[in-house]
Amino acid sequence: MLSKYSFRKSVLLFTTLVVVMVGITVAITPVNVSEAYSKNWEDHKGWIFGPISSIQNNKEGEPAWILSGHWVTNIINKTKDSFNQTNPAKFDSWINMVMLNGSAMHKHTISNFSLSDINSQDNTTSYKGTVTITMREGPVKEVPIEIKVMDNHVIGLSLDATKTDNHFGDTPIYGIIPPKADIVKMMSHMGNKTKMDMSRENKTSQ
Repeated sequence: MLSKYSFRKSVLLFTTLVVVMVGITVAITPVNVSEAYSKNWEDHKGWIFGPISSIQNNKEGEPAWILSGHWVTNIINKTKDSFNQTNPAKFDSWINMVMLNGSAMHKHTISNFSLSDINSQDNTTSYKGTVTITMREGPVKEVPIEIKVMDNHVIGLSLDATKTDNHFGDTPIYGIIPPKADIVKMMSHMGNKTKMDMSRENKTSQ
């Protein structure tokens, strides 16, 4: 059984890991999202994106996995009436997952979001629907997901454990919603990168 000192030391370690991950992920998020959406960034104005930075439990309920990555969506601060066939609700995420000892590094992607319900209470808004998530055996479709946004600063992803064989443990996958000013800077970066890419393509084709 862990002593109080050992327990506090473990909590401090995990907290430090999360802080470090947030710093690293925030730094690389603009680059990764820019690469994914640079060709049509103009179509994604009003979208919000940010880092995934989370520690997940194993099947025994103990911290075992570090998750780092990024997410992008157009659903935050919207209602169901905001979306239609030509402007569907979207949520995508790219996640790296590794054990605390550095082993078993692998990736997951979340895509094909289909919105079914939005519910708000106090400072928390819940967006329910289904997604496709890549697993070792291949893509798993129509996985129920609940995306919670807390005070417009934190995002939590809860995936159906039966569909994913409890792969992500018994707690949500957490991420951060960057300040609006930072998002504007990221979008500006994406726009500048797109213009430079188009300029290079035009010069190459001449």
